[in-house]
Amino acid sequence: MIANLLLLAVATQAGSLGGHEPAAPEPALVVEDRAAVLEEMWVRRLLAPDQTAWAPADAQMLGRIRMAEADALAYLKKKFGGTRPWTAVRRGKETAPRLLTKEGYDKYLFHLTQDAIEYFEKKGAGAKWALKLTDWEGRRLFDGDGRLTPAGSTVYTRAKLKLEVYWKSPNGETFGTRRPPKTP
Repeated sequence: MIANLLLLAVATQAGSLGGHEPAAPEPALVVEDRAAVLEEMWVRRLLAPDQTAWAPADAQMLGRIRMAEADALAYLKKKFGGTRPWTAVRRGKETAPRLLTKEGYDKYLFHLTQDAIEYFEKKGAGAKWALKLTDWEGRRLFDGDGRLTPAGSTVYTRAKLKLEVYWKSPNGETFGTRRPPKTP
Protein backbone atom coordinates (compact mmCIF):
# COMPACT_ATOMS: atom_id res chain seq x y z
CA MET A 1 0.00 0.00 0.00
CA ILE A 2 2.79 2.44 0.90
CA ALA A 3 4.62 1.47 -2.27
CA ASN A 4 1.50 2.28 -4.32
CA LEU A 5 1.21 5.71 -2.68
CA LEU A 6 4.90 6.38 -3.35
CA LEU A 7 4.52 5.42 -7.02
CA LEU A 8 1.46 7.65 -7.30
CA ALA A 9 3.30 10.61 -5.77
CA VAL A 10 6.32 10.16 -8.06
CA ALA A 11 4.09 9.81 -11.11
CA THR A 12 2.18 13.02 -10.35
CA GLN A 13 5.40 15.04 -9.99
CA ALA A 14 7.24 13.50 -12.96
CA GLY A 15 6.44 16.47 -15.14
CA SER A 16 8.38 18.84 -12.83
CA LEU A 17 11.47 16.60 -12.59
CA GLY A 18 12.74 17.49 -16.04
CA GLY A 19 14.44 15.23 -18.54
CA HIS A 20 11.43 14.91 -20.75
CA GLU A 21 8.76 17.05 -22.24
CA PRO A 22 5.20 16.28 -21.27
CA ALA A 23 3.15 15.15 -24.19
CA ALA A 24 1.18 18.06 -25.56
CA PRO A 25 -2.44 17.24 -26.13
CA GLU A 26 -3.26 17.03 -29.79
CA PRO A 27 -5.70 19.68 -30.95
CA ALA A 28 -9.19 18.35 -31.33
CA LEU A 29 -10.12 18.84 -34.94
CA VAL A 30 -13.77 18.76 -35.79
CA VAL A 31 -13.82 17.19 -39.19
CA GLU A 32 -17.23 16.55 -40.55
CA ASP A 33 -17.86 13.95 -43.16
CA ARG A 34 -18.16 15.72 -46.51
CA ALA A 35 -21.02 13.48 -47.62
CA ALA A 36 -22.94 14.15 -44.39
CA VAL A 37 -22.50 17.92 -44.75
CA LEU A 38 -23.60 17.77 -48.38
CA GLU A 39 -26.66 15.72 -47.39
CA GLU A 40 -27.50 18.23 -44.63
CA MET A 41 -27.17 21.15 -47.05
CA TRP A 42 -29.56 19.42 -49.45
CA VAL A 43 -32.07 18.71 -46.67
CA ARG A 44 -31.88 22.28 -45.38
CA ARG A 45 -32.31 23.46 -48.99
CA LEU A 46 -29.08 25.41 -49.04
CA LEU A 47 -28.03 23.62 -52.24
CA ALA A 48 -29.94 22.23 -55.17
CA PRO A 49 -30.16 18.42 -55.09
CA ASP A 50 -27.92 18.12 -58.17
CA GLN A 51 -25.20 20.36 -56.72
CA THR A 52 -22.20 18.48 -55.26
CA ALA A 53 -20.03 21.37 -54.02
CA TRP A 54 -20.64 24.37 -51.84
CA ALA A 55 -19.19 27.84 -51.53
CA PRO A 56 -17.80 29.31 -48.30
CA ALA A 57 -20.97 31.44 -48.03
CA ASP A 58 -23.05 28.24 -48.01
CA ALA A 59 -20.93 26.83 -45.17
CA GLN A 60 -21.34 30.07 -43.22
CA MET A 61 -25.11 29.97 -43.73
CA LEU A 62 -25.17 26.37 -42.52
CA GLY A 63 -23.33 27.44 -39.37
CA ARG A 64 -25.78 30.31 -38.75
CA ILE A 65 -28.76 28.00 -39.24
CA ARG A 66 -27.31 25.42 -36.86
CA MET A 67 -26.60 28.08 -34.22
CA ALA A 68 -30.10 29.58 -34.42
CA GLU A 69 -32.03 26.34 -34.91
CA ALA A 70 -33.35 25.78 -31.38
CA ASP A 71 -34.39 29.40 -30.90
CA ALA A 72 -35.81 29.62 -34.43
CA LEU A 73 -37.96 26.51 -34.06
CA ALA A 74 -39.33 27.71 -30.70
CA TYR A 75 -40.00 31.19 -32.12
CA LEU A 76 -41.73 29.91 -35.26
CA LYS A 77 -43.83 27.48 -33.25
CA LYS A 78 -44.91 30.22 -30.85
CA LYS A 79 -45.58 32.83 -33.53
CA PHE A 80 -47.18 30.64 -36.21
CA GLY A 81 -48.39 27.59 -34.25
CA GLY A 82 -46.05 25.13 -35.93
CA THR A 83 -42.80 24.64 -37.80
CA ARG A 84 -43.69 22.08 -40.45
CA PRO A 85 -43.55 24.46 -43.49
CA TRP A 86 -40.02 25.55 -42.52
CA THR A 87 -38.48 22.22 -41.57
CA ALA A 88 -37.47 19.07 -43.41
CA VAL A 89 -36.71 15.46 -42.60
CA ARG A 90 -33.47 13.69 -43.46
CA ARG A 91 -33.94 10.94 -46.01
CA GLY A 92 -34.54 7.60 -44.31
CA LYS A 93 -34.82 9.19 -40.84
CA GLU A 94 -38.49 10.12 -40.59
CA THR A 95 -38.50 9.63 -36.79
CA ALA A 96 -35.52 11.97 -36.28
CA PRO A 97 -36.11 15.61 -35.35
CA ARG A 98 -36.94 17.87 -38.27
CA LEU A 99 -34.24 20.28 -39.45
CA LEU A 100 -34.72 24.01 -39.97
CA THR A 101 -34.49 24.91 -43.66
CA LYS A 102 -33.04 28.06 -45.17
CA GLU A 103 -36.57 29.33 -45.77
CA GLY A 104 -37.37 28.74 -42.10
CA TYR A 105 -34.23 30.57 -41.02
CA ASP A 106 -35.06 33.49 -43.31
CA LYS A 107 -38.64 33.61 -41.98
CA TYR A 108 -37.36 33.53 -38.38
CA LEU A 109 -34.76 36.22 -39.00
CA PHE A 110 -37.25 38.48 -40.80
CA HIS A 111 -39.85 38.34 -38.03
CA LEU A 112 -37.28 38.56 -35.24
CA THR A 113 -35.84 41.65 -36.96
CA GLN A 114 -39.29 43.25 -37.17
CA ASP A 115 -39.89 42.53 -33.48
CA ALA A 116 -36.49 43.99 -32.58
CA ILE A 117 -37.06 47.18 -34.59
CA GLU A 118 -40.43 47.64 -32.91
CA TYR A 119 -38.86 47.05 -29.48
CA PHE A 120 -36.02 49.54 -29.98
CA GLU A 121 -38.41 52.15 -31.37
CA LYS A 122 -40.56 51.81 -28.24
CA LYS A 123 -37.42 52.29 -26.15
CA GLY A 124 -36.60 55.65 -27.71
CA ALA A 125 -34.79 54.93 -30.96
CA GLY A 126 -36.56 56.84 -33.70
CA ALA A 127 -37.69 54.91 -36.75
CA LYS A 128 -35.03 56.74 -38.74
CA TRP A 129 -32.22 55.66 -36.37
CA ALA A 130 -33.28 52.19 -35.23
CA LEU A 131 -31.27 50.44 -37.94
CA LYS A 132 -28.11 52.35 -36.97
CA LEU A 133 -27.98 51.25 -33.32
CA THR A 134 -24.83 49.62 -31.94
CA ASP A 135 -24.14 47.52 -28.88
CA TRP A 136 -21.95 48.68 -26.01
CA GLU A 137 -18.79 47.57 -27.87
CA GLY A 138 -19.78 49.42 -31.05
CA ARG A 139 -20.98 46.42 -33.12
CA ARG A 140 -24.00 47.16 -35.30
CA LEU A 141 -27.33 45.65 -34.27
CA PHE A 142 -28.61 45.60 -37.86
CA ASP A 143 -26.68 44.90 -41.05
CA GLY A 144 -26.77 46.93 -44.26
CA ASP A 145 -29.80 44.99 -45.48
CA GLY A 146 -31.75 45.84 -42.31
CA ARG A 147 -31.49 42.35 -40.80
CA LEU A 148 -30.60 41.66 -37.20
CA THR A 149 -26.91 40.79 -36.72
CA PRO A 150 -25.70 38.20 -34.18
CA ALA A 151 -24.76 41.08 -31.83
CA GLY A 152 -28.21 42.59 -32.37
CA SER A 153 -29.88 39.28 -31.67
CA THR A 154 -27.96 38.99 -28.41
CA VAL A 155 -28.88 42.52 -27.32
CA TYR A 156 -32.52 42.10 -28.28
CA THR A 157 -32.85 38.70 -26.60
CA ARG A 158 -31.25 39.97 -23.38
CA ALA A 159 -33.46 43.07 -23.44
CA LYS A 160 -36.64 41.02 -23.93
CA LEU A 161 -35.63 38.83 -20.97
CA LYS A 162 -35.06 42.01 -18.94
CA LEU A 163 -31.39 41.18 -18.40
CA GLU A 164 -28.78 43.91 -18.14
CA VAL A 165 -27.83 45.09 -21.62
CA TYR A 166 -27.03 48.44 -23.26
CA TRP A 167 -27.10 49.89 -26.77
CA LYS A 168 -26.14 53.19 -28.34
CA SER A 169 -27.78 55.46 -30.86
CA PRO A 170 -25.76 56.99 -33.72
CA ASN A 171 -25.44 60.27 -31.79
CA GLY A 172 -23.80 58.45 -28.85
CA GLU A 173 -26.81 58.39 -26.53
CA THR A 174 -26.86 55.19 -24.46
CA PHE A 175 -29.99 53.18 -23.73
CA GLY A 176 -30.45 49.96 -21.82
CA THR A 177 -32.51 47.82 -19.54
CA ARG A 178 -30.70 49.40 -16.57
CA ARG A 179 -29.21 52.83 -16.04
CA PRO A 180 -26.04 52.73 -18.11
CA PRO A 181 -22.69 53.08 -16.34
CA LYS A 182 -20.57 56.12 -17.19
CA THR A 183 -17.87 54.01 -18.90
CA PRO A 184 -18.13 50.76 -20.86
